[in-house]
Amino acid sequence: MKRQIVLASRNVHKIEELKLLLDTAPFDFVNLSDYPNAPSVDEDETTLMGNAALKALSAQQHTGLSAIGDDTGLFIEALDGKPGVLSARFAGDYATGADNCQLVLELLKHESYRAAKFVTVLALAHSDGISYFEGHLNGKISMSVMSSHGFGYEPIFIPDGLNVSIAQLSRQQKNTISHRAESAKSLLRFLNTLKT
Repeated sequence: MKRQIVLASRNVHKIEELKLLLDTAPFDFVNLSDYPNAPSVDEDETTLMGNAALKALSAQQHTGLSAIGDDTGLFIEALDGKPGVLSARFAGDYATGADNCQLVLELLKHESYRAAKFVTVLALAHSDGISYFEGHLNGKISMSVMSSHGFGYEPIFIPDGLNVSIAQLSRQQKNTISHRAESAKSLLRFLNTLKT
């Protein structure tokens, strides 16, 4: 029987993506929905790495399993790197993805320079400590919402070399180029070196 690792998230989209990206790892993945009493984590660190580690360590402590924490941010050059570590709650603590997208578009409405990047940090809390895996996706912010699909800022983010938003890509295309895919590939290589 494969050992289990807990994905320290209740975000259905993130869980689906990570399970798909880590599909060939020699582990079974469970998530916090399987542990209803697992505590919520206040993401009050100032870096993606810090927040990813908070989630991973909390889940590891509660479940006794190795745990993967994820934090992702959108960094927009014309906004001095905002929303950055506050990406999920840029438009307020209870903001939806659509709310956050609208705020970004409003802030950039007179701005022609729209370069941005997505960054994902995965933190694996395991018996030997914490290991970090980072991925990037460079691109720009669109002039308007380009899709009703995707989550977070995907409907307004156009990856370099493309003329569609990441939300308009197929899952296979997205999982080839995305920031989360890049970090997951590094994590997968690490997991494959661990003894099962």
